[in-house]
Amino acid sequence: MSSSIIESIIQARYLREGESSFEDICKRVAQAIGNNEKEISGYYEEMASFRFLPNSPTLMNAGTKLGQLSACFTIFVGDSIEEIFDAIKWGALIHKTGGGTGYNFSNIRPEGSGVNSTEGVASGPISFMKVFNAATDVIKQGGRRRGANMGILNVWHPDILNFIESKKTEGDISNFNISVMMNDEFMKLVEAGETGRVWITHPNTKEEITVGAIWEGIVDGIWRNGEPGVLFYDEINRKNMTPNLGPIDTTNPCGEQPLLNFESCVLGSLNLAKFVKGDKIDRIELEESTRTAVRFLDSIIDKNVFPIPQIEEATKKTRKIGLGLMGVHDALLMLKIAYDSEEARKFCGDIMEFVNRISIEESHNIAAEKGVFPAFEGSAWGDYKVRNACTTTIAPTGTISILAGCSSGIEPVFSYAYTRKDTVQKTFEILHPIFDSELEKTILSLNKTESEKENLKREVINHVHQTGSIQDIKWLPEDFRRVFKTALDIDWRSHVLMQAAFQKSVHASISKTINMPNSATKKDIEAVLLLAWHEGIKGLTIYRTGSRQSVVLELSEKTEKPEEVPVETIVSRPKELSGKTYLCQSGCCRLYVTVNLLNGNPWEVFIRTVGIGGCDANSNALGRSISTGLQNGVPYQKFIRQFAKVNCVSAIKNKNSEGLSCADVVGKCIDLAASNQQITTLNDWEISDVSDSEKTKKNRCPECDCELEFGEGCNQGICKNCGWSGCQ
Repeated sequence: MSSSIIESIIQARYLREGESSFEDICKRVAQAIGNNEKEISGYYEEMASFRFLPNSPTLMNAGTKLGQLSACFTIFVGDSIEEIFDAIKWGALIHKTGGGTGYNFSNIRPEGSGVNSTEGVASGPISFMKVFNAATDVIKQGGRRRGANMGILNVWHPDILNFIESKKTEGDISNFNISVMMNDEFMKLVEAGETGRVWITHPNTKEEITVGAIWEGIVDGIWRNGEPGVLFYDEINRKNMTPNLGPIDTTNPCGEQPLLNFESCVLGSLNLAKFVKGDKIDRIELEESTRTAVRFLDSIIDKNVFPIPQIEEATKKTRKIGLGLMGVHDALLMLKIAYDSEEARKFCGDIMEFVNRISIEESHNIAAEKGVFPAFEGSAWGDYKVRNACTTTIAPTGTISILAGCSSGIEPVFSYAYTRKDTVQKTFEILHPIFDSELEKTILSLNKTESEKENLKREVINHVHQTGSIQDIKWLPEDFRRVFKTALDIDWRSHVLMQAAFQKSVHASISKTINMPNSATKKDIEAVLLLAWHEGIKGLTIYRTGSRQSVVLELSEKTEKPEEVPVETIVSRPKELSGKTYLCQSGCCRLYVTVNLLNGNPWEVFIRTVGIGGCDANSNALGRSISTGLQNGVPYQKFIRQFAKVNCVSAIKNKNSEGLSCADVVGKCIDLAASNQQITTLNDWEISDVSDSEKTKKNRCPECDCELEFGEGCNQGICKNCGWSGCQ
């Protein structure tokens, strides 16, 4: 990562009056958290060396008058107007000081219920979520971070279908991630295929809501734009370390910290890449840093300035801390272990077990010095005395991983080559340092001239910029390609199994996104959810590449006019083009649809009818129109999206039709040809609803206008250029 980018992030988010460097920040924080010179020195060394960093509120606020050091909070939301607006007020106070909030809205009575005090009718939880969202809009956290929320509704709430669709239109309730809290009973019915079973009857409308309607709504929403996320209630509570205090039904904004009402948690992450020595992890150093980090995080609880008394009381009752990892993929790259391999899962599971065990040991040591957490009696710890009810979490590390120059959390690297802008909007290229070094070694080993080697390196870098992958560069050694996969090269099963490998040794939960290709079907998403449930994952976020059209904030409302393609730049048709021809069924006829490609993109389309029915002249005209548009710069995805909206009565009535109209059938053929995949019937094909040009324009950071990534459990977007995140 460019030093100028890191410096701009430090200046914008962390520096306080009189400070000029990251070392100054580390000194301020260490002095505020340490209880003696030895602790102060140890804490400073861990942060300044980037072996360990606490969450952003600690870096921003430690040693200042604000003094609020926690990242994640949960707030109780009751059913009365007083309780609801108290929660809004408390959330605003938390956002003001740099924290994120989670709410479970299931206590709010369903829409249409009677209100005795006013003889009116309740508006339901979704309407109040919009009020919470509006309040968040006007609060910027500590002047340096924007508010972030998690909205949760239990799957057994009567308004669950409305909740699932509450973010169907992008931009609605934009300051919230939303998640459905599902129980084992519901999942067992889904797995058994009992989708027709009535799950709940709405008490006011008397609508019978089936298991299938809820499941289909969840899957459709995830496929459409990644919302809602999913939480597994029973798994969360099977691992609830303080069941004596009641069940857990709420998490923080990115889902990695299930908490009781009014609890908060301070998070921190060890940079695993810093502990790679030769071909292994230096466990002696890792143990020392883990013990130091546990003491650091536990001390924060005593030094913290809490936003409201209820949070201080609940937090000090359990003293939960969340120590996790970042730089995991970097460590795997350094050790030449492929992220999507069984070897990687074994390695990561062992490392997390080690960190978790050492963290518990150190919490036990602190308990011997200072006493156990107040709610220890009746907890799941039995006779083993610990200072903290929970010690480990895998948090999103969007900004602090940029500071540390490492990969985020346990996420795989999103791309090995970036184009970034500095503070004066100068564009420059960034290469992942491990990738750059290993690529250099690989090319140097080839029997080529210096000029040829330089050209080969430039070829690879340009290819990564354009495609985000090296997997189709066949001259690169297979071992190199196997190790240097990106998030989008890794199949969804490997994403899920890696999260599960970590979850086995994590007290709380994990912030991670299951990345899926744009071509992923709804059946694929169903398979992800079922596998995650079986693997004991507590919650997950799924993001289908390109499924989000816009981000939470945009710099302006202006719309850009599409660029006109000058006549002299239009490419002449080559003598020969390759393509594919599909035989399809529409409503009134069968169609032959031929899609020819130029440089991998649709370039011309020919359509003719087969047998009785249809209109050959209209089909010919449609093909000519599409071809003219393609050859004059109209992205093929625009045709696909528009054709998907065309309905024809005969196609709808014909159960054998492979689309809603002839145009829809043609659109699916274009999309299928562009993806270079094979299917049996077009009905199996889920088309993309967003053009590449729109993704490029709209998925931009609101602060620096660089392209956003989607991961770490946040579907609002993360900027690796300036550190902005929709969920931090």
